[in-house]
Amino acid sequence: MALMRIQSVYTYQSTAGGQSYLFEVVIDQQGLVAVKNIRTPLGRMCDSMSQVPEAVAQDMLAAIDLVRLSTDESSVAGGTVTFTGQTLRSVVIAAGLLNNTNYRVYLTSPDGTPLKATSLTTSGFDIEAASTYGSATDPKEVCWEVLVSTSQASTFGGTLTFLAGSTTQVVAFPSPLPTSEYRVLLSPSDFFVAKVTSRTKSGFTVEIGHDPDPGSVTVGYDVVT
Repeated sequence: MALMRIQSVYTYQSTAGGQSYLFEVVIDQQGLVAVKNIRTPLGRMCDSMSQVPEAVAQDMLAAIDLVRLSTDESSVAGGTVTFTGQTLRSVVIAAGLLNNTNYRVYLTSPDGTPLKATSLTTSGFDIEAASTYGSATDPKEVCWEVLVSTSQASTFGGTLTFLAGSTTQVVAFPSPLPTSEYRVLLSPSDFFVAKVTSRTKSGFTVEIGHDPDPGSVTVGYDVVT
């Protein structure tokens, strides 16, 4: 028996004027998105007289963006590598998962040590530390995750460039999200700390730990809901 997912349905609630509205965002196997099954406080919308407030209509558009984000920006591979005194460890990605190098690698070290991904290919990449990391008696397990279709496919992923004299940048969403309970994954271009210092429905602020003067550095970002 051949199994194939032909559509995914996401149910959202929007509130306006103290009233709650429910609706479903549907995405099919071809990536086409639609809104259906709209329920107003008076019941399911099925006649020409029913209407939704502008705020709810805007939430519908935001929900469509979130659904596209959850399907377009996905993790295709993940795992861990252990440093026991090396400055570089190589990661092999299974054949067939990637067909280009337009992906970002999100790294998490157990103690906050800055790491970076280099030498990206369709079959793998390297994880580098600024100096020897871990030891045989104190191994450091680093988690990695490969995210695909980021800035190329969505306004919720991209790259920030910090020039000399700049240590903070604000990312503004094209329209507010329904909630501020989202995660921001940051990928610094070198060995420095980057963090999110504020997060709202309208966007977030990224701060780096040093002034890049006289050059510049970049920080990739991905929003995960």
